[in-house]
Amino acid sequence: MLKNYEEKLNYINSLVYDMSQKILNAHKIALSSFEKKDTDEFEAVFDLIKNIDLEARAIDNEVVKTIALFGPEASQLRELLSYIKLTNEIVRVGDYAKTYVKNILPHIKKEINMDFVDSYIIKLYQTAIKAIDYALSILNEEDKDKIDSLYRKTLVEESKTDEIFSLFEKELLENICKNTDEIKDYINILAICRKLERAADRAVEIAKILVFAKKGGQLESF
Repeated sequence: MLKNYEEKLNYINSLVYDMSQKILNAHKIALSSFEKKDTDEFEAVFDLIKNIDLEARAIDNEVVKTIALFGPEASQLRELLSYIKLTNEIVRVGDYAKTYVKNILPHIKKEINMDFVDSYIIKLYQTAIKAIDYALSILNEEDKDKIDSLYRKTLVEESKTDEIFSLFEKELLENICKNTDEIKDYINILAICRKLERAADRAVEIAKILVFAKKGGQLESF
């Protein structure tokens, strides 16, 4: 039974990994598209993660069936239940990618001048992606020291997004006072980029869940 259980757990893990990589790649495509101002390439984000909700529900169903079939012990149950919380967080990170693309596209097509904040948006997105990447890397890591290292790296990148967003907000607000004709567009851009900062926040939650799944303890303590 143990062998069958391990096979089932590995299968669930592979499903979660595949879904997480789609989310990560979606954000990378969105960043690349913004850098090039390629409106057509943005559409690939929607294609990549259009079925994420269905995939998450399928994983949750696999977890429930595995619990019912094998009656896992406490540590095994902890890991399985963590997958359910994890899929929810991954879906939310994916939603941020879709929302970002959907809302930033009209401003790019309208050719709003974003030269003075481009570098902030790119740095913000790069840092958020790093946070997501570090957090998701814990999924296939078993070495506890490496798990702790990845968790700390996630926290560092999330902290950087807060700092970059603050600088971005300050720069944007200073410049819109000089260009009141497009003030509504710039305020919208600020709100859109808040999603990138929140994606990094979600990365921390993903890291917490995975550390809990791998090491145990209290989820709130991480």
